Amino acid sequence: MTSASYSRRLALLATIASSLVLAACGGSSGGGGSGQTTVRALNLTSDLATLDLYAGDTKLFTSVATDALTASNAVDANTYTLNVKNSGDGATLLTGSYTLSKDAHYTAVVWGRQTALRLSTLPEDENSANITDANNTRVRMFNATTDTGTVDVYITAATADLGETAATQSQLASGGLSGFREISQGTYRLRVTGAGDPNDLRLDIASITLAAKKFNTIVLTGGTGGVLVNGTLIEQQGAVKALKNTKARIRVVASVDSGGNVASTFGTTTLVGSLRSPSVGPYALVDAGAGTLTMRINGAAYSTTTQTFAAGADYTVLAYGSAAAGKLLLLTDDNRLPSTTTRVKVRLVNGINGSDPLTLSVDYLALASSVTAGSASAYATANSNSSVQLQVTSAAAADPLYQTTTTTPFNLVGQGVYTVFMLSGNTTPTGIPRRER
Repeated sequence: MTSASYSRRLALLATIASSLVLAACGGSSGGGGSGQTTVRALNLTSDLATLDLYAGDTKLFTSVATDALTASNAVDANTYTLNVKNSGDGATLLTGSYTLSKDAHYTAVVWGRQTALRLSTLPEDENSANITDANNTRVRMFNATTDTGTVDVYITAATADLGETAATQSQLASGGLSGFREISQGTYRLRVTGAGDPNDLRLDIASITLAAKKFNTIVLTGGTGGVLVNGTLIEQQGAVKALKNTKARIRVVASVDSGGNVASTFGTTTLVGSLRSPSVGPYALVDAGAGTLTMRINGAAYSTTTQTFAAGADYTVLAYGSAAAGKLLLLTDDNRLPSTTTRVKVRLVNGINGSDPLTLSVDYLALASSVTAGSASAYATANSNSSVQLQVTSAAAADPLYQTTTTTPFNLVGQGVYTVFMLSGNTTPTGIPRRER
């Protein structure tokens, strides 16, 4: 097993273990109807517009909208089978056993994708007398996503340089809940980065206020692209505030004939200044929403269009064709991690102008076929493997346009996301396999 695969297995185990711990936070004391408990529900799912929450066959909460917090509901303290359903649909999407102790308060957070939901019962009974200073507050972090991987969380002054600042919470794995940390009350800047990389910015909230003698939970949930995150600030037994991401990620891929140089801007943000074909540029953060996307080849503008990029999403802009007649392909990237540690996601992008349809094979099994010029295949799933042969073929060519060799095989790491780009720019087509996550 590779070190990366081992790390991903640990992350998945942490997710499962954390969910079990959160579910059992109330313990069994006070169960069996010997008192009452209070519970409220919060819908932080990524694609479930409204949900119903049941205790057994009894509906506790109805039509809970995304980001909505319900009023509290008093129920008998007991161990319940909690069921989550899509509002108006009888099918159960998630079921599990949860113990709710007497005289306790819980926020039941439903999170994840509709096809792989999670429910975590966050206890809310910390004693403010335990906060050592009247001007202090306490905060903890919950990584309620299986898509974004391990992250670092920074709660800092507005101008703090993350490269010179220790994370408030480092290495917060998917599904992980940190302990409470005591800090001074006040207004802070919240930033989330990829673990160990302060330049990998996933969320930047200019201002959050943490009041004195309060307990707060910052919940992180995944954006639609799988890398950027959203936040939610929960005050113990109090209000909830959404901390939505306002950014999208865009990258440019250059596939212009004869080594054409590509430049691009979106609004006032430079995506790439000069990218020689064939090349895959890095993702750049931009303000989400509508703006002007300008594309240039060898310094001359060939495309100026109004595009709308959704907050939390990832995009690829492919520039291809000849320098005199450039073309543009806009792709929405799905960089969400596979839910299974032994599976990967793979797609093929055909940026070869005028080519016949292409086929991508992994160990001679076709995963994508009939991919025409200026298009991309859907994501296919495959088993992870440390030694596979990639091959891209065209019916019009006797030999593969691109292939790895038996002496230099390709490593498909479990829970990875991959794109194989076929690009123009050199005298013959160039294959660039890229591990996205």
